[in-house]
Amino acid sequence: MKSTKVAVLVTTIFLSLNLLPSASLAMDVSFERDPRLALVYLNVAIRAGSVTDPDQKTGLTNFMGEMLLRGTKARSKEQLDLAIDQMGAELAVETRAEAMILRGAVLASQLEPFLALVSEVLTQPTFPDTEVRKLKSEISSQILAELGNDASLAVRQFTRFLFQDHPYGRPIVGTIREVGSLTRDDLVAHYDKIVRDNLLLVIGTGDAEEDLLQKWSEGLAQARPAEAKRERVMVAAPENAAVRRLLLIDKPDRTQTQILLGQIGIRLTDDLYFPLYVGNHAFGGRSFSARLMQEIRVKRGWSYGATSSFRAGLQPRSWHVHLFPASKNSPEALELTLGLIGKLKADGIKQEEFDFARTSLMNGAGFMYDTPAKRVENDLLEKTLDLPEGFMKSYAGRISRISLEDVNSALRKFLHTDKLAIAVLGTAKDLKAPLAEAAKIPENRVLVKPYTEE
Repeated sequence: MKSTKVAVLVTTIFLSLNLLPSASLAMDVSFERDPRLALVYLNVAIRAGSVTDPDQKTGLTNFMGEMLLRGTKARSKEQLDLAIDQMGAELAVETRAEAMILRGAVLASQLEPFLALVSEVLTQPTFPDTEVRKLKSEISSQILAELGNDASLAVRQFTRFLFQDHPYGRPIVGTIREVGSLTRDDLVAHYDKIVRDNLLLVIGTGDAEEDLLQKWSEGLAQARPAEAKRERVMVAAPENAAVRRLLLIDKPDRTQTQILLGQIGIRLTDDLYFPLYVGNHAFGGRSFSARLMQEIRVKRGWSYGATSSFRAGLQPRSWHVHLFPASKNSPEALELTLGLIGKLKADGIKQEEFDFARTSLMNGAGFMYDTPAKRVENDLLEKTLDLPEGFMKSYAGRISRISLEDVNSALRKFLHTDKLAIAVLGTAKDLKAPLAEAAKIPENRVLVKPYTEE
């Protein structure tokens, strides 16, 4: 198996650079040739995700990405769908905070016509008004359907509450009102801004030759040259609020709540990240040996799950805890969780917890890159999050050099128990007072928000 780096192409829109030095930059292409695979997996990414959505136009990047597959100068949406089906291929769009990714898979024998179709999608979209109207209806239905999913609704509301007005707090799919206000002119302008060779990269694997991808990437670069001195978007680092806050998402007749609490996170390249990664696994990893799971589920049976995790970005994203107890147990569960976080900051983890977490993470590190699909995803993460090449393969080595004192020192520095954002989805009339008491927040400072409010 051979890994090759080409120097031109499309795959992961990034957004953390300053000024472009020339009118056209070579696109970054990374392809791992594997003749054992019958398929070629191709990811064309734009290094500019939902954080580039303008004010009052939340969801624009996601909407524009979906519209790429809904009509070109040569084909309608139906004709595009038919062509993809006839090749036995797949092609879909995924939008993240800092990247929009066109994900494709095709039989190696059909790669050339598939590349031609991907080029057509990326360079000749028409954004037909009829499809714009249809997609608005589909996305609005998707957002409304989320109102019935307590877990995803709570995550969406917690994210907005934690980040306040920062772009990381915006829902990637947008809101019904703002998606409804998008126009074809908005789509064309955003497309012209971000679908440019300097923001594009291609990452893939499969039975394909480098020369074929090289020629294709050169054509793509020529079709979408960057404008001279165009500035790329770099969002500011988010900050924690000055005090602990509580949001109650009011949904009637809930017998179970969704509780999320956390703070601004940390960059993966920060010196504290790997000590915190080990500490987090001991505290809230997906294991029955983790402290949160032991205290919340095993000992008390309050919630089927209780975990903590980091979300990564070009800037610090989040560290948060998630549990979903019965409504009657929610105040006690919140109070205990806050106490556990406070104890984690003050006392850290114990030697046996450290040994378990470090061994578990080192043993599992090899599974982060043991398949072609995982290696492609790792490459995407490294390029879209501005990580050093090979970063995702370095976990075991980095973790092996961490000590218990490293972990506990990092936890003391990182955790801000007095600045935590807490969001609870439940029935306000039953929970407002006891949750405020559990969180040690005056009841008149609790923000209550109807679950239907975007």
